[in-house]
Amino acid sequence: MIQLPNQFVQTIKDVHKHKAEKWLADFDQLIEDCEKRWDMKVLAPFDLSYNFVAPAKRKDGTDVVIKLVVPSEEFLSEVEALTLFNGNGMVKIIDVDLEKGIVILERLIPGKTLASLVDEEEATRIASQVMKKLWIPAPNTSNIPTTRQMEQKLIRIFQKYPEGFGPITKEILQEAVDTFKMMNSRRSNLFLLHGDLHHYNILIGKGESWVAIDPKGLIGDREYDVIQFLLNKLPDYHLETVIEKRIDILVEELNLDKQSILSWGFSHTVLATCWTIQEDGRYDKTFFKAINAFKCLLKNIDY
Repeated sequence: MIQLPNQFVQTIKDVHKHKAEKWLADFDQLIEDCEKRWDMKVLAPFDLSYNFVAPAKRKDGTDVVIKLVVPSEEFLSEVEALTLFNGNGMVKIIDVDLEKGIVILERLIPGKTLASLVDEEEATRIASQVMKKLWIPAPNTSNIPTTRQMEQKLIRIFQKYPEGFGPITKEILQEAVDTFKMMNSRRSNLFLLHGDLHHYNILIGKGESWVAIDPKGLIGDREYDVIQFLLNKLPDYHLETVIEKRIDILVEELNLDKQSILSWGFSHTVLATCWTIQEDGRYDKTFFKAINAFKCLLKNIDY
Protein backbone atom coordinates (compact mmCIF):
# COMPACT_ATOMS: atom_id res chain seq x y z
CA MET A 1 0.00 0.00 0.00
CA ILE A 2 1.28 3.46 -0.94
CA GLN A 3 0.91 6.12 1.74
CA LEU A 4 -0.09 9.42 0.16
CA PRO A 5 1.39 12.56 1.80
CA ASN A 6 -1.12 14.60 3.80
CA GLN A 7 -0.36 17.76 1.82
CA PHE A 8 -1.03 15.96 -1.48
CA VAL A 9 -4.33 14.59 -0.16
CA GLN A 10 -5.38 18.08 0.92
CA THR A 11 -4.40 19.53 -2.47
CA ILE A 12 -6.51 16.91 -4.26
CA LYS A 13 -9.47 17.80 -2.04
CA ASP A 14 -8.98 21.55 -2.55
CA VAL A 15 -8.70 21.26 -6.34
CA HIS A 16 -11.24 18.55 -7.15
CA LYS A 17 -13.82 19.07 -4.36
CA HIS A 18 -16.48 16.31 -4.37
CA LYS A 19 -14.63 14.21 -7.00
CA ALA A 20 -11.64 13.91 -4.68
CA GLU A 21 -13.27 11.72 -2.01
CA LYS A 22 -14.12 8.86 -4.35
CA TRP A 23 -10.76 9.06 -6.15
CA LEU A 24 -8.87 8.91 -2.84
CA ALA A 25 -11.08 6.11 -1.52
CA ASP A 26 -10.47 4.06 -4.67
CA PHE A 27 -6.75 4.86 -4.90
CA ASP A 28 -5.36 1.57 -3.48
CA GLN A 29 -7.59 -0.45 -5.79
CA LEU A 30 -6.55 1.74 -8.74
CA ILE A 31 -2.87 1.00 -8.05
CA GLU A 32 -3.60 -2.72 -7.79
CA ASP A 33 -5.56 -2.69 -11.06
CA CYS A 34 -2.73 -0.84 -12.84
CA GLU A 35 -0.12 -3.31 -11.59
CA LYS A 36 -2.16 -6.22 -12.94
CA ARG A 37 -3.14 -4.57 -16.23
CA TRP A 38 0.37 -3.45 -17.20
CA ASP A 39 2.27 -6.23 -15.41
CA MET A 40 4.25 -3.76 -13.31
CA LYS A 41 5.24 -2.86 -9.79
CA VAL A 42 4.51 0.76 -8.81
CA LEU A 43 7.34 2.18 -6.70
CA ALA A 44 7.48 5.06 -4.22
CA PRO A 45 6.22 8.24 -5.90
CA PHE A 46 8.21 11.29 -6.93
CA ASP A 47 7.55 14.52 -5.03
CA LEU A 48 3.81 15.03 -5.49
CA SER A 49 1.97 18.25 -6.28
CA TYR A 50 -1.35 18.00 -8.17
CA ASN A 51 -1.17 14.47 -9.58
CA PHE A 52 0.19 11.10 -8.48
CA VAL A 53 3.37 10.38 -10.44
CA ALA A 54 5.65 7.44 -9.69
CA PRO A 55 8.29 5.24 -11.29
CA ALA A 56 7.28 1.67 -12.04
CA LYS A 57 9.07 -1.43 -13.28
CA ARG A 58 7.40 -3.83 -15.68
CA LYS A 59 7.91 -7.56 -15.49
CA ASP A 60 10.19 -7.48 -18.55
CA GLY A 61 12.48 -5.02 -16.72
CA THR A 62 11.33 -1.88 -18.55
CA ASP A 63 11.32 1.28 -16.46
CA VAL A 64 8.23 3.44 -16.94
CA VAL A 65 6.40 6.26 -15.20
CA ILE A 66 2.76 6.04 -14.17
CA LYS A 67 0.64 9.15 -13.74
CA LEU A 68 -2.76 8.99 -12.06
CA VAL A 69 -5.09 11.98 -12.08
CA VAL A 70 -8.64 12.84 -11.19
CA PRO A 71 -10.12 12.82 -14.73
CA SER A 72 -10.75 16.34 -16.05
CA GLU A 73 -10.71 18.45 -19.20
CA GLU A 74 -7.11 19.40 -18.40
CA PHE A 75 -6.13 15.72 -18.43
CA LEU A 76 -7.75 15.23 -21.84
CA SER A 77 -5.78 18.22 -23.18
CA GLU A 78 -2.55 16.81 -21.76
CA VAL A 79 -3.07 13.43 -23.41
CA GLU A 80 -4.03 15.02 -26.73
CA ALA A 81 -0.89 17.18 -26.60
CA LEU A 82 1.31 14.19 -25.73
CA THR A 83 -0.16 12.28 -28.67
CA LEU A 84 0.31 15.17 -31.12
CA PHE A 85 3.90 15.89 -30.00
CA ASN A 86 4.57 12.19 -30.66
CA GLY A 87 7.85 12.02 -28.76
CA ASN A 88 9.49 14.92 -30.60
CA GLY A 89 11.17 16.86 -27.80
CA MET A 90 8.55 15.33 -25.49
CA VAL A 91 8.44 12.26 -23.26
CA LYS A 92 6.82 9.34 -25.10
CA ILE A 93 3.37 8.12 -24.17
CA ILE A 94 3.06 4.32 -23.89
CA ASP A 95 -0.57 3.78 -22.96
CA VAL A 96 -3.53 5.67 -21.54
CA ASP A 97 -6.95 5.17 -20.00
CA LEU A 98 -8.86 8.43 -20.38
CA GLU A 99 -11.85 7.34 -18.34
CA LYS A 100 -9.80 6.32 -15.30
CA GLY A 101 -7.21 9.09 -15.56
CA ILE A 102 -4.19 6.85 -16.16
CA VAL A 103 -1.23 7.52 -18.41
CA ILE A 104 1.89 5.36 -18.77
CA LEU A 105 5.03 7.14 -19.99
CA GLU A 106 8.61 6.29 -20.78
CA ARG A 107 10.96 6.92 -17.87
CA LEU A 108 13.72 9.44 -18.48
CA ILE A 109 17.00 8.32 -16.94
CA PRO A 110 18.97 9.91 -15.28
CA GLY A 111 16.06 12.39 -15.29
CA LYS A 112 17.70 15.42 -13.70
CA THR A 113 15.89 18.67 -14.46
CA LEU A 114 17.12 21.74 -16.29
CA ALA A 115 16.83 23.51 -12.93
CA SER A 116 19.94 21.61 -11.82
CA LEU A 117 22.13 23.60 -14.23
CA VAL A 118 23.89 26.62 -12.76
CA ASP A 119 24.83 28.29 -16.05
CA GLU A 120 21.93 30.57 -17.04
CA GLU A 121 22.91 30.85 -20.68
CA GLU A 122 23.44 27.12 -21.10
CA ALA A 123 20.04 26.35 -19.55
CA THR A 124 18.29 28.88 -21.78
CA ARG A 125 19.93 27.56 -24.95
CA ILE A 126 19.00 23.99 -24.01
CA ALA A 127 15.40 25.09 -23.40
CA SER A 128 15.34 26.79 -26.80
CA GLN A 129 16.37 23.56 -28.53
CA VAL A 130 13.59 21.65 -26.78
CA MET A 131 11.11 24.34 -27.85
CA LYS A 132 12.37 24.12 -31.42
CA LYS A 133 11.58 20.38 -31.49
CA LEU A 134 8.23 20.73 -29.78
CA TRP A 135 6.36 23.45 -31.59
CA ILE A 136 4.27 22.26 -34.52
CA PRO A 137 1.43 23.97 -36.42
CA ALA A 138 -1.82 23.78 -34.48
CA PRO A 139 -4.23 21.03 -35.59
CA ASN A 140 -7.29 22.13 -37.54
CA THR A 141 -9.63 20.66 -34.93
CA SER A 142 -8.76 20.16 -31.29
CA ASN A 143 -10.12 20.28 -27.76
CA ILE A 144 -6.91 21.88 -26.52
CA PRO A 145 -7.49 25.36 -25.02
CA THR A 146 -6.19 28.51 -26.70
CA THR A 147 -4.69 31.77 -25.48
CA ARG A 148 -8.14 33.33 -25.92
CA GLN A 149 -9.29 31.16 -23.03
CA MET A 150 -6.41 32.51 -20.94
CA GLU A 151 -7.69 35.99 -21.78
CA GLN A 152 -11.16 35.00 -20.61
CA LYS A 153 -9.77 33.73 -17.31
CA LEU A 154 -8.25 37.15 -16.60
CA ILE A 155 -11.44 38.93 -17.68
CA ARG A 156 -13.44 36.86 -15.19
CA ILE A 157 -10.99 37.78 -12.42
CA PHE A 158 -11.32 41.47 -13.32
CA GLN A 159 -15.10 41.22 -13.33
CA LYS A 160 -15.01 39.66 -9.87
CA TYR A 161 -12.47 42.19 -8.53
CA PRO A 162 -13.10 45.44 -10.46
CA GLU A 163 -11.22 47.52 -7.85
CA GLY A 164 -8.13 45.33 -7.95
CA PHE A 165 -7.10 41.94 -6.60
CA GLY A 166 -4.56 41.57 -3.82
CA PRO A 167 -1.47 43.62 -4.72
CA ILE A 168 -2.66 44.12 -8.32
CA THR A 169 -4.42 47.41 -8.95
CA LYS A 170 -7.47 47.82 -11.15
CA GLU A 171 -5.29 49.80 -13.59
CA ILE A 172 -2.87 46.88 -13.98
CA LEU A 173 -5.74 44.42 -14.39
CA GLN A 174 -7.30 46.61 -17.09
CA GLU A 175 -3.99 47.02 -18.89
CA ALA A 176 -3.36 43.26 -18.82
CA VAL A 177 -6.85 42.53 -20.19
CA ASP A 178 -6.34 45.09 -22.96
CA THR A 179 -2.94 43.58 -23.79
CA PHE A 180 -4.42 40.08 -23.95
CA LYS A 181 -7.13 41.31 -26.32
CA MET A 182 -4.62 43.13 -28.52
CA MET A 183 -2.27 40.15 -28.75
CA ASN A 184 -5.04 37.63 -29.42
CA SER A 185 -6.42 39.85 -32.19
CA ARG A 186 -3.03 39.70 -33.94
CA ARG A 187 -2.70 35.90 -33.97
CA SER A 188 -1.97 34.42 -37.38
CA ASN A 189 0.21 31.31 -37.48
CA LEU A 190 -0.93 29.31 -34.48
CA PHE A 191 1.13 26.52 -32.93
CA LEU A 192 0.61 23.63 -30.56
CA LEU A 193 2.38 24.74 -27.38
CA HIS A 194 3.47 22.97 -24.22
CA GLY A 195 1.60 25.40 -21.98
CA ASP A 196 3.77 25.01 -18.87
CA LEU A 197 7.33 24.79 -20.13
CA HIS A 198 9.82 25.67 -17.41
CA HIS A 199 13.07 24.41 -15.88
CA TYR A 200 11.41 21.66 -13.85
CA ASN A 201 9.49 20.29 -16.86
CA ILE A 202 12.61 19.73 -18.96
CA LEU A 203 14.56 16.57 -18.06
CA ILE A 204 17.62 14.83 -19.41
CA GLY A 205 17.17 11.29 -20.68
CA LYS A 206 19.37 8.69 -22.28
CA GLY A 207 22.01 9.90 -24.68
CA GLU A 208 22.21 13.28 -22.94
CA SER A 209 19.00 14.31 -24.70
CA TRP A 210 16.82 16.93 -23.01
CA VAL A 211 13.08 16.28 -23.20
CA ALA A 212 9.92 18.05 -22.00
CA ILE A 213 7.37 16.48 -19.67
CA ASP A 214 3.91 17.38 -18.30
CA PRO A 215 2.42 19.43 -21.15
CA LYS A 216 -0.83 21.20 -20.39
CA GLY A 217 -1.46 21.72 -24.10
CA LEU A 218 -2.20 25.19 -25.44
CA ILE A 219 -2.74 26.73 -28.88
CA GLY A 220 -1.35 30.15 -29.65
CA ASP A 221 1.75 32.17 -30.55
CA ARG A 222 5.13 30.58 -29.95
CA GLU A 223 6.12 33.66 -27.96
CA TYR A 224 3.49 32.80 -25.34
CA ASP A 225 5.10 29.45 -24.59
CA VAL A 226 8.37 30.96 -23.33
CA ILE A 227 6.75 32.94 -20.50
CA GLN A 228 6.71 30.13 -17.93
CA PHE A 229 10.42 29.58 -18.55
CA LEU A 230 11.07 33.29 -18.06
CA LEU A 231 9.21 33.28 -14.73
CA ASN A 232 11.00 30.29 -13.21
CA LYS A 233 14.26 30.16 -11.26
CA LEU A 234 14.40 33.94 -10.97
CA PRO A 235 16.70 35.61 -8.42
CA ASP A 236 15.40 37.96 -5.73
CA TYR A 237 17.16 40.89 -7.38
CA HIS A 238 17.89 42.07 -10.93
CA LEU A 239 14.84 40.27 -12.34
CA GLU A 240 14.66 42.62 -15.29
CA THR A 241 18.25 41.89 -16.34
CA VAL A 242 17.85 38.11 -16.05
CA ILE A 243 14.53 38.10 -17.93
CA GLU A 244 15.93 40.23 -20.75
CA LYS A 245 19.04 38.06 -21.13
CA ARG A 246 16.86 34.96 -21.40
CA ILE A 247 14.59 36.67 -23.93
CA ASP A 248 17.51 37.79 -26.10
CA ILE A 249 18.84 34.22 -26.27
CA LEU A 250 15.41 32.82 -27.15
CA VAL A 251 14.90 35.49 -29.83
CA GLU A 252 18.30 34.64 -31.31
CA GLU A 253 17.81 30.86 -31.22
CA LEU A 254 14.16 30.70 -32.27
CA ASN A 255 13.65 33.81 -34.38
CA LEU A 256 10.94 35.13 -32.06
CA ASP A 257 9.59 38.67 -31.75
CA LYS A 258 10.88 40.35 -28.59
CA GLN A 259 8.02 42.82 -28.27
CA SER A 260 5.49 39.99 -28.53
CA ILE A 261 7.29 38.07 -25.78
CA LEU A 262 7.20 41.13 -23.53
CA SER A 263 3.52 41.83 -24.21
CA TRP A 264 2.50 38.24 -23.61
CA GLY A 265 4.85 38.18 -20.63
CA PHE A 266 3.19 41.17 -18.98
CA SER A 267 -0.38 39.99 -19.51
CA HIS A 268 0.26 36.37 -18.53
CA THR A 269 2.29 37.31 -15.46
CA VAL A 270 -0.62 39.38 -14.15
CA LEU A 271 -2.83 36.30 -14.59
CA ALA A 272 -0.21 34.00 -13.03
CA THR A 273 0.13 36.31 -10.02
CA CYS A 274 -3.65 36.33 -9.56
CA TRP A 275 -3.59 32.53 -9.42
CA THR A 276 -1.21 32.65 -6.46
CA ILE A 277 -3.22 35.08 -4.31
CA GLN A 278 -4.44 33.39 -1.11
CA GLU A 279 -7.31 34.30 1.20
CA ASP A 280 -4.82 35.36 3.87
CA GLY A 281 -3.22 37.84 1.46
CA ARG A 282 -0.16 35.79 0.52
CA TYR A 283 0.95 35.75 -3.13
CA ASP A 284 4.00 34.96 -5.23
CA LYS A 285 6.18 38.02 -4.78
CA THR A 286 8.58 37.01 -7.57
CA PHE A 287 5.74 36.86 -10.09
CA PHE A 288 4.49 40.22 -8.83
CA LYS A 289 7.95 41.79 -9.30
CA ALA A 290 8.13 40.28 -12.79
CA ILE A 291 4.99 42.24 -13.81
CA ASN A 292 6.92 45.48 -13.42
CA ALA A 293 9.99 43.99 -15.09
CA PHE A 294 7.98 43.20 -18.23
CA LYS A 295 6.39 46.66 -18.15
CA CYS A 296 9.78 48.37 -17.93
CA LEU A 297 11.27 46.27 -20.71
CA LEU A 298 8.24 47.00 -22.91
CA LYS A 299 8.62 50.72 -22.27
CA ASN A 300 12.31 50.59 -23.21
CA ILE A 301 11.64 48.72 -26.45
CA ASP A 302 9.03 51.29 -27.50
CA TYR A 303 11.65 54.03 -27.66
